[in-house]
Amino acid sequence: MASIRQVAKEAGVSIATVSRVINGADTVAPKLRRDVLKAVEACGYSPSTGRRDSAEIALIYTGVFTIGSPYDSACVEGMVAAMRDTRFDLSVIDIRRDRTKNESMRQFFARKGIRGAIVRCTIEERPMVQEMASEGLPMVVLGDHFDHPSLTFAYTESEIASREAIEHLLSLGHNRIAFAACHREDGDHADRLRAFRDVLGDAGFLDEDLIFRVPPSRRDGGPIVRKLMSLPDRPTAMYIADPLIAAGAINEAHHMGVRIPGDLSIVGFDDTDMRNLLFPRMTSVCQDSTALGRSAFKLVEALVEGKEGSPPGSKRQTAWLEIHGTTGPPPPEVHRVLPSGGRLAVTR
Repeated sequence: MASIRQVAKEAGVSIATVSRVINGADTVAPKLRRDVLKAVEACGYSPSTGRRDSAEIALIYTGVFTIGSPYDSACVEGMVAAMRDTRFDLSVIDIRRDRTKNESMRQFFARKGIRGAIVRCTIEERPMVQEMASEGLPMVVLGDHFDHPSLTFAYTESEIASREAIEHLLSLGHNRIAFAACHREDGDHADRLRAFRDVLGDAGFLDEDLIFRVPPSRRDGGPIVRKLMSLPDRPTAMYIADPLIAAGAINEAHHMGVRIPGDLSIVGFDDTDMRNLLFPRMTSVCQDSTALGRSAFKLVEALVEGKEGSPPGSKRQTAWLEIHGTTGPPPPEVHRVLPSGGRLAVTR
């Protein structure tokens, strides 16, 4: 493995200058920084972190950090469980804060001591992910998924279970069905919305005005229920493809005196065990996010270690539908329910 002395010789600078560059100091002139980073890459130098073997696998968010969401928290739990069976450590990296101007992705990984990465992104940040892929870095994209010749993905296929969820609502007699999900678009949410549009479109009941994209939090589930229940031709069912929005909607419905499922049926999405913590137990499209995080870490480990069979194929789990207490037939007589709890008859 190349030494910092070799990098300094290649760049024609002092060892101290190389050290300042790889540690991100702002006191180095831009041209000198570029020269040193080129030497780092040319020598294949990986900075020592003072530990075994610079054995870092990084969790990288290319956009907004969502580590507190049920999905990400469960995935991290799985990553940590997998990490403990390897020689690697897991670190969380802020690439937009720490990557210096004109620094290649490979240079950034080397400077930070990153051997491989698990990347969280949305459709908007895919160009950055594709930039990483173009440099041949060992990485796995978690959650989002799209066609790419060299990337490895770890995700849950939820389109089929989402279709089953909408068909379940149709079989109960619902034909005014709303959809709500996170406002940040990725492959997962695109799958669920596509299923919603396809099934209702084929049945002749699709209403684009009943599709909502909101921030994924409990407090944002309440306004959706208040708005939908007060519509003159309100829906009698919803598919809420995010667990926190679903929890907020169910809680607000109880507060308004909306009977679940007597007045409104709700199918939610569950990354963990939230469906069993709500009343009634929530009919849900479910995925095992802890197992998914564990799979993502193992995939990166295989890429970094060059294990037999590497590069490994993408890991795709399959979501499933669980029918519980939040879905039932539409009410015999549909009423608008105002935010105050007052009721008005609906004329169809």
